Amino acid sequence: MVKLPNTLSFRLTLWYASAFLVCLLVAFMTLYFSLDTLLDSRMDADLQEDIIEFHELFLEEGLEKVISEMEREANSSDESEIFLRLYDDQGTLMFSSNISHWEGLNAARIFSPTTAFAQPEPLLETMLLPEKDYPARSISGLIGPGLTLQIGETLEKKEEIMDMLLIVFAGMLLLGIPIASGIGWLIARKAVSGIKEVSRAAKAIEQGDLDHRVSVDAQGDEIQTLADTFNAMATRIKHVIQEMREMTDNIAHDLRSPLARIRAMSETVLTEGNVRADSNKMSGAILKECDRLIHLINTTLDMAEFNAGVTNVDKEPIDLGRLIADLVELFEPLAEGKHVKLNVTLAKNCQMVGDKHNLQRMIANLLDNAIKYTSEGGQVSITLDQTVHEFRLCVADTGLGIPLSDQPRVFDRFFRCDHSRSQEGCGLGLSFARSVARAHGGDITLMSEAKKGSIFTSILPTAPST
Repeated sequence: MVKLPNTLSFRLTLWYASAFLVCLLVAFMTLYFSLDTLLDSRMDADLQEDIIEFHELFLEEGLEKVISEMEREANSSDESEIFLRLYDDQGTLMFSSNISHWEGLNAARIFSPTTAFAQPEPLLETMLLPEKDYPARSISGLIGPGLTLQIGETLEKKEEIMDMLLIVFAGMLLLGIPIASGIGWLIARKAVSGIKEVSRAAKAIEQGDLDHRVSVDAQGDEIQTLADTFNAMATRIKHVIQEMREMTDNIAHDLRSPLARIRAMSETVLTEGNVRADSNKMSGAILKECDRLIHLINTTLDMAEFNAGVTNVDKEPIDLGRLIADLVELFEPLAEGKHVKLNVTLAKNCQMVGDKHNLQRMIANLLDNAIKYTSEGGQVSITLDQTVHEFRLCVADTGLGIPLSDQPRVFDRFFRCDHSRSQEGCGLGLSFARSVARAHGGDITLMSEAKKGSIFTSILPTAPST
């Protein structure tokens, strides 16, 4: 059993060829039956016109002239193609052309005479003759009082035309199948060339060439959209892989330092003689470094879940103003220790639905950064405003500010500005804060100027209507 190809090109070729053949068949059938009807109508019209002409000739010049004209027409025509017969009202044959070629021809239907001549409707018939390969078309009609004229013509020429049309169509069909298949194959190859280019690009990327892109000439909006979407996806994949590599490098760097300290402290405990005196201090330091590692890992996992949209949290009604006020109260000792003034302006009754625990962590990160990077004697302003559709929480400080070159990356994971590397932290706070805001349908933006301070604005949606 022959197995047909299962490619899109083959299927398109088959569809194109089938559609072409179906259209050709429909066009031929329409032409065939239209021509058949037209030829029949033309023959009937000619036969009716002959009856009318003989009727007019009888009225003008009489019976003798009619018979004379019938003789002339019979002699001038092929006897195997036409016959003429004239009957009186008694069914007596008054004239007949040579009908030796028309064996099996029945007598004409005789019309009853009327006292006053009236022209009844002529009778048109198709006659099947046993000795003829083709049928004949006849007409019987009154041309005068008691006179019935019958004229018949063979349908051989018409049938030959129709047979020739069938032969032409068969030839067109035999010729059209390879032509339609060839044209369909060319069209199919052209149609799928863009898809093949996308496949080649996907294979190149799968083999590690992340810079490979699809280059497709103008082939229609669908292929161009596919190519553009694939290129955008490839760019996104490359960006994600670069982020993963950077994150891996940063995690390795941030894990190396605390692990090295843990190892050094452990070695000190083991090598120094006075173990008992320093054991509590060393244990506390080790626990602190372990807590830092656990915090780093947990925060990284939380951000991954937020960004993937798979975080399973229980959202609840929250008074955002009350939540911020409680956090400000917790950070007041830290601010007082650095002589940083906190200015708080909070709108009342700011109700929303969200994850209270993660919102606390988000706001705490913003407050902690603002106080941490504000010099003694500076100020941190916390403002909460409410509009119809959103809350705007602004945390502004008069601290070091962020250089313009670093601002596009401040929300990247593990990124730390040069002036912040002397401070404790792992570079995840702002990235985590933005992940929480976006998980709640909001975002965080930054406005900053070096040595003048920064303003972080968190936009969160209001509580949904019930």
